[in-house]
Amino acid sequence: MNFTRYNIENRIDEMKSKRARIWHRLTGIIKSLCLFLLLASLFLGASFSYGLFRGILDSAPDIHKIHVGPTEYATKIYDKKGNLMSTLVTEGSNRERVSYEELPKDLINAFVAIEDERFWSHNGIDFRSIMRAIKGVVSDDSSAGGGSTITQQLLKNNVFGGGLHEGKFERYVRKFQEQYLALELEDQSNLSKKEVKKSILTEYLNTINLGANTLGVKVAARRYFNKEVTELNLSECTVIAAITKNPSGLNPITHPDKNAIRRAQVLKNMLKQGYIDDARYQEALQDPVYERIQNVNSVSQGDDKPYSYYTDELTEQVVDSLMERLNYSKEDATKLLYSGGLRIYANQDPDLQAVVDEEINNPDNYDTAKYSITWRLTIQHEDGSIVNYGEKDLEKYLKEGRGLDFNGLFSSKDQANKRVEEFKNKVVVDSDKILGESIDYVLQPQASFVLMDPSTGEVLALTGGRGEKKQSKTLNRASNVLRQPGSTFKILSSFAPAIDLYGATLASTYYDSEYTVGKKTFKNWYSGGYLGFQSIRDGIVYSLNIVAVRCLMDTVKVENGFRYAESLGITSLVPEDANPALALGGLTRGVSNLEMTQAFSVIANKGRFQKAKFFSKIEDQNGKVIIDTTEDEPEQVMKSSTAYLLTDAMRESMESNRAFSSSVRVSSTSTRAHFDGMSQAGKSGTTSNNRDIWFIGFTPYYVGGIWAGCDDNQVLKDSNSGEYNGGTGFHKDIWRKIMTRIHEGKTDPGFQRPEDIVEEQVCRKSGKLPISGCFADYRGSAVITELFAKGTVPTDKCTYHTSWGAMLVPEDLRDLDTDDRYFRYKVKEKTADEDEPSGDEVIISEQGPSSKKKTKEEKPKEEKQKRED
Repeated sequence: MNFTRYNIENRIDEMKSKRARIWHRLTGIIKSLCLFLLLASLFLGASFSYGLFRGILDSAPDIHKIHVGPTEYATKIYDKKGNLMSTLVTEGSNRERVSYEELPKDLINAFVAIEDERFWSHNGIDFRSIMRAIKGVVSDDSSAGGGSTITQQLLKNNVFGGGLHEGKFERYVRKFQEQYLALELEDQSNLSKKEVKKSILTEYLNTINLGANTLGVKVAARRYFNKEVTELNLSECTVIAAITKNPSGLNPITHPDKNAIRRAQVLKNMLKQGYIDDARYQEALQDPVYERIQNVNSVSQGDDKPYSYYTDELTEQVVDSLMERLNYSKEDATKLLYSGGLRIYANQDPDLQAVVDEEINNPDNYDTAKYSITWRLTIQHEDGSIVNYGEKDLEKYLKEGRGLDFNGLFSSKDQANKRVEEFKNKVVVDSDKILGESIDYVLQPQASFVLMDPSTGEVLALTGGRGEKKQSKTLNRASNVLRQPGSTFKILSSFAPAIDLYGATLASTYYDSEYTVGKKTFKNWYSGGYLGFQSIRDGIVYSLNIVAVRCLMDTVKVENGFRYAESLGITSLVPEDANPALALGGLTRGVSNLEMTQAFSVIANKGRFQKAKFFSKIEDQNGKVIIDTTEDEPEQVMKSSTAYLLTDAMRESMESNRAFSSSVRVSSTSTRAHFDGMSQAGKSGTTSNNRDIWFIGFTPYYVGGIWAGCDDNQVLKDSNSGEYNGGTGFHKDIWRKIMTRIHEGKTDPGFQRPEDIVEEQVCRKSGKLPISGCFADYRGSAVITELFAKGTVPTDKCTYHTSWGAMLVPEDLRDLDTDDRYFRYKVKEKTADEDEPSGDEVIISEQGPSSKKKTKEEKPKEEKQKRED
């Protein structure tokens, strides 16, 4: 080996060189690895960022499947003459759609100038505005404005729910999607850029919140200026444009000073951007616009009235129709009604409604005016406990504490206040704190009225009470209050089905006397005795209770009468109502005036049922008809002949007639409702103790139903105690006055008799063909000319009269005390007279006819006699 210095140094150099090469290689590998890792990281980061960004965009709504305009609009209701009746709104729907062509140029320019000055040129995103907004955030400059374009604001409001309840990450996601969709929305190849811009701006101006649940510029124009949007001037346009940045804080009613500052900026921008010249700028600045706003506000506050009784019931029917006809859930139907921008065409006739309202609310139509109260008092005692009092506590105090005979009614508001203060002095001490107190006065007696066109089912007018209506959806006595119908129900449950389905005629007779079924004894409404055999016609004309009950029990049967009433549209019956009292309207729950009037309209409409209709059609916000009730076909639920026969009997009840009797004075029950110059028919009803009074009648034009009574069921008149809360006849006066007014100028076409109605002479006591004795009844001729449906004219002869006029009362009825008792005979021996019924021995009563007998030669008059009772 060579270990010379030279060799050693060379060896060392070689070794160093080798290590250097290794290190160099290692360093290169490390650098390459680092570069690789860096590139990989950048790639992964970019991939992740791309994926994240792509995911955000992919999760954005499909621009082709969304509606960027507002979906919630106010619903409008128009009456029969095209007048606006009501506007239905809920939170978020108080807007009305306006087209681009209706928008004033100044209004368009004002919004563009303050919200998005490059609106007409950008493609949905304005990068200059974004940079300006970022700079404002960095420099804390609140005047820099936002970066969102009008297109983005539209998407934010209608696609992203206004951006409410967002976290920071959700906000960034929404912003990305908003910008992406803005580009997509404005890139519509099938439309020109200008058309797209017009569409976006129109939707935006229909969307924006302009303070106090005032949405869109059309409603704002009315709210602040009582103008249509087309009538706004420059100054007014800039007031509205100034609101949108902060609808609450810039409301021109509550914050006119702040709105004025923002409005000045709007005008300045319009001047700077060339939309107006200096002259118009100065003129607008000098306009005392805020004075006008305050004046309009003071007037509009007084116009904020509750919906009418008619509108209350109409909205119920609309919801029901949407559910039944279009399969909406109740929740969705209600939402559509109040925020779907529907146009509802009501059947209300404003002229007829005005007459009804005037007469129902005319104090001169009531014999007395009393008041019930709804009173609430909340007090806090010194120990912190809270006690509530109401009108029932007051009533208990007056009865038990004061020993007063108090029925819940006060003679005046002053008397009510006096009693309230008296009670407060008893229960409130000095250390108590009154947390709240309210009192409402309700006129008594109350009344409701329903007016319909029987041929169409249209409800032309309706009122659910008298006195001021203070809230929407309050007690509607016409539709959602059930009361006992009294004798008006005799027609529906007893007489109508008897004639229509079970072989009876107007001449069919039933024995009028005290009548017991089970434990229930029925009596007539009047005092002074019973009439003996009486026909269905008499039962209607004189409202005979026993005739109605016997007709139901003997001819119709209770279950059949129950079902028949239901077929006429009575929906409030319950199984327990299937009892003899059904004939007299003795019901568990009662009935509504609306359904009673609807049922009588079947009779007025020749037996055809039409459900009471409050509207003719409904259009959606685009004008498409979604429901049309005019196409509904009526259902024949009663023979036209039956309807006419009932009409003729009820016509007679409104004329002055007296029952065929020698001892009982009973007159027709509805003459007080009669008015001159028009054919009319109707039936009255009064419940036990005079708590409910009714009259439902009709003409060839209208059917009208009136109910009256006290809300808490106090008696209207008590002859025994002397209590008087309105009497029992004023409702007929109101009905007469309403019908007189609404028929002014109309000709009387009469009630058209169907071809299958014929006339025939019958005995009024038996309902059969007369014999000679029927003409010789001691009380006068018992022969009348009656109407029959073809095929129902009796063929048998009278079995209740002898040939000389005596009455033969069947054996099971002989002990009953009636007018016919005075003409009871028993025949000793049979005779050869074929017209004379056979029987037992003759016993002539003390008030019997003359002993002179008629001979066979004495023939009755041949001509037919008209009824004279």
